[in-house]
Amino acid sequence: MRLLHKGLLATGAMVAALLASPVAAQATGTPVCPSSDGTGCLYAWTWYNNEGYQCSWFNSDGNWGDDCPEGLSGGFRNQASSLENQSSHGNYARLYFHPSYTGAWACVGPGEYWNDLSVKRFNRGSGRDGYNYVIDNEIAGFKWSTSCG
Repeated sequence: MRLLHKGLLATGAMVAALLASPVAAQATGTPVCPSSDGTGCLYAWTWYNNEGYQCSWFNSDGNWGDDCPEGLSGGFRNQASSLENQSSHGNYARLYFHPSYTGAWACVGPGEYWNDLSVKRFNRGSGRDGYNYVIDNEIAGFKWSTSCG
């Protein structure tokens, strides 16, 4: 009986450690994509290749600082390392360097998946703050748009 008890404790500790891991937990806070099939939203992850904490947005959001805070300090602002645009209307997702849709931006086309934001740059809005900066861990918010310009 004593060995079984110790085994259960060890198993319980391993399960608890796995649940605390961001990869295992895939923690998602508000806002959450409301569609049952997952379309119509922008998805972002804290690590490359869809790994780590995840957050999704159905509507434009100029400040990711108060989104999906479970396990993240300061919300999702400046946290994303990979993302996917699952717009159901063919919209681009404009990623902004500063909150309130300001500063330089980059566009993720409809259906595009960027698995490594360290190779992408804020390449729109020449002369604005953040122009040509690497996108990885620098997104403050995003807006749906019918064009990138």
